[in-house]
Amino acid sequence: MHKCIGIILLVGVCAVPSFAQIQKFCIPGLAPSRNVTSLEFSPAITVVDNDGGVSVNTMTTKMYYAFTPDYNIGIEVPLSRFESPEQSVNGLGDILLSAEAIHSVHYVDWGVKLDTYLPTATDDLLGTSKWIVSPAVFALVPVSTNFFVAAGYKQYISVAGEGSKDNINYARWRLLLTYMADAQWWVTFDPQYYVDYENSGQAELIWESEIGVMVNPGTALYIKPGAHLGGNWKSRDWTFSMGFKILYL
Repeated sequence: MHKCIGIILLVGVCAVPSFAQIQKFCIPGLAPSRNVTSLEFSPAITVVDNDGGVSVNTMTTKMYYAFTPDYNIGIEVPLSRFESPEQSVNGLGDILLSAEAIHSVHYVDWGVKLDTYLPTATDDLLGTSKWIVSPAVFALVPVSTNFFVAAGYKQYISVAGEGSKDNINYARWRLLLTYMADAQWWVTFDPQYYVDYENSGQAELIWESEIGVMVNPGTALYIKPGAHLGGNWKSRDWTFSMGFKILYL
C-alpha cells in the first residue's frame, strides 16, 4: 500500500464541558479514552488507485483487553489481498500490538498510546517490510451527554526491517467529533492530516466517518467510509470498512 492544505490543530477541545463526564457516556468503548475488553471483526477495502484497478482488501481481527477503564493492551491481525491488473497476492499483513493509558483531569481525559507494527506480512505488497513504532497522545473533552470532541497526534517511525525499503517517518493529526444518541446509535466525523517527514513537502488530508449502533448491551455494528480529500501525497482514493464488535469478554 502506497504511502493538503493545512494542519488540523488541536482545536475544538476547548469547548466548555457540561452535563456529564466521559465516564457517563452510555455507549461502551466508543470514546477513545473509555476502554473495554472486546473482540472485533472488521472487513475493509482500500482502493489505492480507482482508475488503475489497484486495491487492498483486509479482514482484521482485533482483540483488546482492559485491565481497568484506563489501561489496555491489544493485538490486530489482518488477512489481506492485494489486487492490480498485473497481479494478485493473498496472505498475512503486518500485525499491530498496542498499549494505552488514560489519565483524567477534571472534565478532560488525556491519553498516551504506543502501537508497534511488526513486519509479519507474507508478501511485500501486503505490508511495509519495516518494524514501525508509533507513539501517540490525545485529549478528549465532553461537550454534553451526547457529544464529545477528541484530538490527537501520532508519529510513525521505522526502526528496523529490510534495508532496501524506504525508511518511514510521518505523522498524523486527527480531530474526532462524535454524537451519541440516547437510542444507542452514533455518528462520527474524523478528518486526518498526514505529513511525511521522510519526503519533505508531502502531505495528505483524509476524511473518515463512522455510523454505528448497539445491537444489544454486548454487541455493536458499524460502517466506516472514507476518502482522500487533498494533498500531493496520495495513499488511497477511497476506503470502506465495517465491523462487528463483541464487548465485555
